[in-house]
Amino acid sequence: MNISESTRKFWADNLIWDMLYPLEPPDQSYGCPEKYLDHYLDAGISFTAIGFAEDASDIELAVKTIAHHRKLIQARPDAFIHALTVEDAFRAKREGKLAIGMQVHGTAWFGKNVGVLEVFRELGLRIVQIAFNASNSVGGGCSDRADGGLTTYGNKVVREIERLRMLVDLAHTGYRTTLDIFEIATRPLIISHAGIMGVHQHYRNIRDDQLRALAKNGGVIGLSGNNAYIGDEHGSMAAIFRHLDHVVQLVGPDHVGFGFDFVFETALLDEWARKIEEEWPDSKSASWKGFRFQRPKDVIELVQLMFDHGYPEEAVKKIVSGNFIRVCTEVW
Repeated sequence: MNISESTRKFWADNLIWDMLYPLEPPDQSYGCPEKYLDHYLDAGISFTAIGFAEDASDIELAVKTIAHHRKLIQARPDAFIHALTVEDAFRAKREGKLAIGMQVHGTAWFGKNVGVLEVFRELGLRIVQIAFNASNSVGGGCSDRADGGLTTYGNKVVREIERLRMLVDLAHTGYRTTLDIFEIATRPLIISHAGIMGVHQHYRNIRDDQLRALAKNGGVIGLSGNNAYIGDEHGSMAAIFRHLDHVVQLVGPDHVGFGFDFVFETALLDEWARKIEEEWPDSKSASWKGFRFQRPKDVIELVQLMFDHGYPEEAVKKIVSGNFIRVCTEVW
């Protein structure tokens, strides 16, 4: 794609925010080792968030992994900043560095020990995803046949996340459970990485009524780069734009951003998904070709597509970072 000089200048002048790089823990391989964080630096992206626990983890593993991730950030002060506030992302932009936030993919890892969330917030946790495809004791997962909604215990967990001024993340969470959480939320919510059901049918994708509830709540959805979610074999930026434009046409440009979830070594991710069929039922299909993603350097193409389709500059600023900046400033 031809990238105009004006788009290159916009890219250089503005903070670019991607809500997820799924960095793998030190004892697991699914195609996201730490070396690929340099691709974000090289591309000029100023913020991403990495995970240190998921539903299949436990508290001990979460402690070990967040310690490992904190150490890798601290080991490269010339390149990385541990993002605890939005100002850390602005500082990363000014200094040509990458601000790295911390998140978790699910809530089962701490069992009923909801009090540990306060400890992990002190260590840097800022984003808490409710479920990871399968249902847990908090609520339903998006790949589960039976989404029973937010549980009584789940209500307590959501309240605690809000009290601690962390983001409640509805990615991978079941449809009914997301609607339950919208009903009780007192602060903006996010869907850190997903596609749009109205563009491509996939159990991980978000329906229009969920998007309307998200907009009413003041929240933001980050669009994934996962080819399975966006319905394009290569995960092209043109395909992602169709999802982005659907959100903009439905609820305006104030509620969408980036959550690309880029995986670089996809053969490892495919192997990992096949081992947990209950969470990734796609992998059981004979026609499944595996996951594919673009790269951080390709994101500028999505910006060019927005300008090519007549998006005003102020709207593009909101989408590349402003919307997540707004929500994180309010919540953190």
